[in-house]
Amino acid sequence: MKNEHLTEETLQAFLLKETQEDGIATHLLACENCRARFENYQHLVAEIQKIAPETFSFDVTTVVMDKIVSYERKESSKQELILWGVLILLLLVILGFSLPFVPQIFSIFSAMPLFSNFLLFGTSIFVLVFLIADIYKAHKIEEKKIFGNNLQPTIHLPVQ
Repeated sequence: MKNEHLTEETLQAFLLKETQEDGIATHLLACENCRARFENYQHLVAEIQKIAPETFSFDVTTVVMDKIVSYERKESSKQELILWGVLILLLLVILGFSLPFVPQIFSIFSAMPLFSNFLLFGTSIFVLVFLIADIYKAHKIEEKKIFGNNLQPTIHLPVQ
């Protein structure tokens, strides 16, 4: 190390106290070139620390979080459309495969009394509506958890 100059990375690491090797300090005492470069870095860091942090007339966190929430909602709506598309396609495939059996199914229901058919279909529709409403309610609760203020970070600004 006595015959070679210190690298820029080594000087910076020593200045920022990322390394504390005694050989570096000894070299800086002996080598005028490295000491001058080290003093330049000290001056640069001191000048950088004098610069006041940039202030904004708006809350950057709020703007960024609004963008994130907006993006998440768009992604959620895309996923929801894809889900509904897949479900409708699945329903059409099931209906397509069940078409040959429709006459046999109707013959079963035509043999039953009319009141029994109304009772059966009414109960089926009621259960279906109840299940869909329950799924929708659970979805809205999850959406509220995700898109509520849970994404807003708490910021602790230093008091000046």
